[in-house]
Amino acid sequence: MNRRVSTCALMAMLLLATPALAQQGTTEVRGRVVDSQGAILPGVNVTVRNQDTGMFRETTSTADGTYFVSGIVPGTYEIVAELQGFKKYSRRDVRLEIGKTATLDIDMAVGGLEETVTVSAESPIVDVTSKEVGGSVSSRELVELPSVNRNFVGFVGLLPGVIPSISTESFGSDSVTVNGQDARNNNYMLDGANNNDDVIGQRAGTQARTPIEAVQEFQVLTNQFDAEFGRTNGAIINAVTKQGTNAFRGTAFAFFQDAGMTAETYFVKKSDTDNLTKPETSQQQWGGVIGGPIVQNKAHFFGSLERVRADEGIAVVIPTRPDLNGSTTEETRVWNTIARFDHQVSPSNTWGVRWLREYSPQFNQIIDPSTNPLILAALGNAREENDLDQTVVASLNTVLGNTRVNTLRLGWTREDVTFANACFNGNGRDQAACLPTLTYQTFADQQSAVAQARVNDAFQIEDTLSWFLPGRHGDHDLKVGVQWQYAQSRNDTQDNSNGTFTFGMSNAPFDAANPRTYPDRFSIRVPGPGGSFNKSKYFATFVQDKWKLNNRLTLSLGLRYDLEVIPVPEIDNPLFASPEDYPVDKNNFQPRLGLAYDMEQGKGVLRGGYGRFYDKTHFELIGNIYTNTVFATSFVRNFPLQQADQGPRTGNLPTDPFLVNGPVITDAMRAELARMFPAGQTNRNTGANWDNPDRRMPYTDQYTIGYERQLGTDFSASVDYVRANSRDLLISRELNPQVRNSTTVAGSTLTRAGSDVLTATTEALRQTYGSSFAAFSTGVAIPENAARTNYDAVLLALERRFRNNYSARVSYTYSNARGNTNGVGIPTSGFQVLDDLNLGLNEGRTNTDVPHNFVVSGSAMVPRTGGLTVSWIARALSGTPFSLLDQRLDPDRNGLQVEPLAAGTYSGNGDDAYTVEDFASERNGARGPGFFKLDMRLGYTLRFAARRVELFGEIFNVTNRTNFANPSGNLAATDFLTLTGLSTSTNSRLLQLGARFVF
Repeated sequence: MNRRVSTCALMAMLLLATPALAQQGTTEVRGRVVDSQGAILPGVNVTVRNQDTGMFRETTSTADGTYFVSGIVPGTYEIVAELQGFKKYSRRDVRLEIGKTATLDIDMAVGGLEETVTVSAESPIVDVTSKEVGGSVSSRELVELPSVNRNFVGFVGLLPGVIPSISTESFGSDSVTVNGQDARNNNYMLDGANNNDDVIGQRAGTQARTPIEAVQEFQVLTNQFDAEFGRTNGAIINAVTKQGTNAFRGTAFAFFQDAGMTAETYFVKKSDTDNLTKPETSQQQWGGVIGGPIVQNKAHFFGSLERVRADEGIAVVIPTRPDLNGSTTEETRVWNTIARFDHQVSPSNTWGVRWLREYSPQFNQIIDPSTNPLILAALGNAREENDLDQTVVASLNTVLGNTRVNTLRLGWTREDVTFANACFNGNGRDQAACLPTLTYQTFADQQSAVAQARVNDAFQIEDTLSWFLPGRHGDHDLKVGVQWQYAQSRNDTQDNSNGTFTFGMSNAPFDAANPRTYPDRFSIRVPGPGGSFNKSKYFATFVQDKWKLNNRLTLSLGLRYDLEVIPVPEIDNPLFASPEDYPVDKNNFQPRLGLAYDMEQGKGVLRGGYGRFYDKTHFELIGNIYTNTVFATSFVRNFPLQQADQGPRTGNLPTDPFLVNGPVITDAMRAELARMFPAGQTNRNTGANWDNPDRRMPYTDQYTIGYERQLGTDFSASVDYVRANSRDLLISRELNPQVRNSTTVAGSTLTRAGSDVLTATTEALRQTYGSSFAAFSTGVAIPENAARTNYDAVLLALERRFRNNYSARVSYTYSNARGNTNGVGIPTSGFQVLDDLNLGLNEGRTNTDVPHNFVVSGSAMVPRTGGLTVSWIARALSGTPFSLLDQRLDPDRNGLQVEPLAAGTYSGNGDDAYTVEDFASERNGARGPGFFKLDMRLGYTLRFAARRVELFGEIFNVTNRTNFANPSGNLAATDFLTLTGLSTSTNSRLLQLGARFVF
């Protein structure tokens, strides 16, 4: 019944959906044409012309005097109106921003067409027709504000409701958390096309990085975006690249930094070991953009080239093992290129194509062989990356009569990436030939276990239409569209083929005479390399009506339908009747309802709405369903199988044969592994990850109400309340749960329910699957739609657009995010006992709960200095939550030591001790250190006619504040509540010198 209803509804929408154009990467302008007495004027010819490119669109005012132009690229425009018997109307320097509808009425005076009335007025700041919550960032801000890594994604954090993670690694990827959602759950669009990672989502930002100098502007929609946007319950980050103009224009730039301009990090400065010195770091970044005409007013080109040569300092600081402290550098060598072409074939037809390519390999330098071999081993644990990302988009815009515009868009996105280590990359890519990884209680040593590669392709087709229907009980801005995407990812992995020895209760170096220094567990991939091939098909259709009932009230009525098909091979899964009977959620209808009420004659808007939003399934979240099957050619095997060897924890030698020689893989061990798991054969796995026939797409319901007001000519202020209820979130259920025979970890034993203490779930599975279910000696997990989170926030924003030589932004967010899951990925419930997930006990803060988020940014030209400029970004954040627990104890005896400590105040020991006051005895009941960072730029501009040279110095972390990462919350660890690491978004005080030549 549900399938028939869904199909009929989908067909009805398709019949309505004469193909349509969304505001994805575009803008629109509307208004009413009247005479000096206020009478409506139909039949007026209105031309909207881009002042830089000369490209234009024409329309005619309708019977009620309304004109409407949509689907044009953001920029600065001239609006011209002409009608016999009236003076020609001209209004220049109208800034049309991405994704916004500008409302500009035209007042015509009686006279001859040879006479021109030139109107000079500021472009409207507030979109009084939209209920969407968000904002936009201009190219001026991107190039004038300080940026430690020159990644435009970091600027998303200037807006309220957004928590940025700004990478300070060499050419690292910024990401953002919006509405308290997982950072994966955003949708990055570039020139209206997909720029997302189908495998890991957006937790590392965009798929291909767009250089700052090439971005025209970008829009961020954090809440209540229209039905034309989908595949996210986070934010829409909608960017457009620059295009060529009628004049040859461009920029050349260079940036420079080195170790002499970088302060020592906190732990390097504090260390008293001779082997830890400040790394020799340097970075040179240079490039430029250029655009111009091929045919004046018709065809233009744009190109961008960016080169980065960075040697990032890496300091290994291990407080519990200072003998392993050391320094090295990571080499990053980046080439980033963009090519764009735009052509207006006729007044009714334009087309364009854009290609972006980013090649960003990151390799560790060869370390001096004379270095202490222990330090060499610790530095060898660093990971390397070799990444090539590309996106291509082509679009065709067609004007269909006076009120309709159609766009056809084709897109392709690719990632070709390898994550590995120096040994793997240097020995012909054989991870099994590398030294084993040593995982101690508080650090990892010797060799990274990561060795994987993937190629991810996504192909996109969209056909969309914008249709303006005036005088139908008000004006209707109707948009209808169809979207299709095919994605695939080919994954190869040799992870842990080198083997990993775990020292669960020790940080001490191995001593054959001391049993407590022996490893207590060994794991290794057998019998050989693994991999998978993932693919998905995605279809969506939408209808959106922005219904302007009168001059003040606009209703937003939208409906979107998403269908995602991922053909997971359900092999040897007893929950499915056939391997082809994979789950497909066909009920993803998403109503979007809202209103915008113009309270101040175009200056202020009261807005609010409700919307349902579905995300997409990221391949990595269900990757184990492909690879951790009942019978497999590659999987990771643990020794001992069930739990750690109890010998080293009790002061005795280990008894497992793979541990008795210490952290060394001998030839005899390799031979035994080959005998147990013959190469080239399918082997029975010790556990499995099964898909769930009832798996469906999680969704978020958003409720907002807010007010935005233009203050004077240049300021706008807004306040919005946001409620986001996320439901059907996936959580991992263990079908073969563990039972411990004691509440004390040391000396206890674990028994799997499938082989001993039967539960209702495992009994049903055993009846279906047979007695072989008891052969699973480790976990059997399925994803289950049982979790939820709630997010509440108040968003405040004040913006002053650039005028009279300065601009500024202030944003503040007060929020609260809780749920019965941490809200990231597909986590387990650490409180599951037998069949009961005990989600009530799992209640607590989400991982993204940051109550206070305050950002101030701006730029100014200092008066009477001839060209002195200053700009700044100051950011203050609350700390992120973490848990306090004691992993020596297991009160519920489920084999997962996650029960929180009792409520109270806790402190660590030593100089870097951290105190948690008023700990709430729940998951994520503690809060880590807060964050503050002030970045500034001081520059001077020299002008030569239409050219200028900008010289500047940037200081990042002006106050040199040390922003710490969360400490360990494990009471059993030697570094309990001791600050041992730094936030990934911070750096010690850093000076960067730069120059730009603009022509």
